[in-house]
Amino acid sequence: MDKSIERIKEMEEILNNSIKTINDFESALDAFLKAQIGINKVSEYYGSENWFNDIEEYDSGKVHKDVKAGILSEDMAYDMLMNNRELAIRMLEVGTEILKKG
Repeated sequence: MDKSIERIKEMEEILNNSIKTINDFESALDAFLKAQIGINKVSEYYGSENWFNDIEEYDSGKVHKDVKAGILSEDMAYDMLMNNRELAIRMLEVGTEILKKG
């Protein structure tokens, strides 16, 4: 009897934690999907003629140095775009593993 109670409690905790994790991931995934609109804008801007023009304007002092301009660095935008891509690949891999088991 004790083993049954122990097992039921353990499985109940796993169930509740899993439900919470799935709900949290669903919310995060919704936010991630919404962010893709902005990410696509950054992707189009990064390396574009406008991007190069903005760098020139910023470097020449025509844009006040108080303006945050991390987008004009090569590393920040590139790293974000690569992280986005790697996360998409990881989601495919995780999804594939889940489907293979089920």
